[in-house]
Amino acid sequence: SGHHAGLATEYAVQLANRQDLPYDTIAAIWVAGHVYDLGKISVPENVLTKDGPLSAAEMLVMKNHVSTGHDLLRDWDVLRISPRWMSQVVLGVVRHHHERWDGGGYPHGLREKGTPLPARIMTVADAYAAMIMDTPYRAARAEELALHELERNAGEQFDPYLVRSFVSMVRVNQLRGRGPRIPGAEAHAA
Repeated sequence: SGHHAGLATEYAVQLANRQDLPYDTIAAIWVAGHVYDLGKISVPENVLTKDGPLSAAEMLVMKNHVSTGHDLLRDWDVLRISPRWMSQVVLGVVRHHHERWDGGGYPHGLREKGTPLPARIMTVADAYAAMIMDTPYRAARAEELALHELERNAGEQFDPYLVRSFVSMVRVNQLRGRGPRIPGAEAHAA
């Protein structure tokens, strides 16, 4: 959903800031955050919303969304006229945000730092946003469970250094009362 992507983008930008990345890379990550799942327009609705495990054929369709998104964007005029560094970062995030630290991801099975840093950042931010948004729990509980899940998968699915950085960032935000804006939470707070 659009709101999920917005939250994931906000987290990705904050995490990128903590890595002292150059401003232009962070700007490109912000752009990527708005388009990284574009390829899902090629995935049938019944596959996207299916409860339970996907069949092998459905999984293949799902995995293809990263290449579809990459190809659509590569030919997009806005990206073609943007600076080369920006299009490289954006296309890298789109293509590689489903790679895993342990090499078990797709589409290329890249391992560890073989996956570009901006894509590794988006993977952590995207997973966290999905976990706190798809949960029936109260916000604080959802955050704790999601952070625990990231830590449990550090070194397997996620870059362990980025997970440590992300978890401490969320904890600092909690101390400052600057948690994420949970959808619908504004209404309850009023």
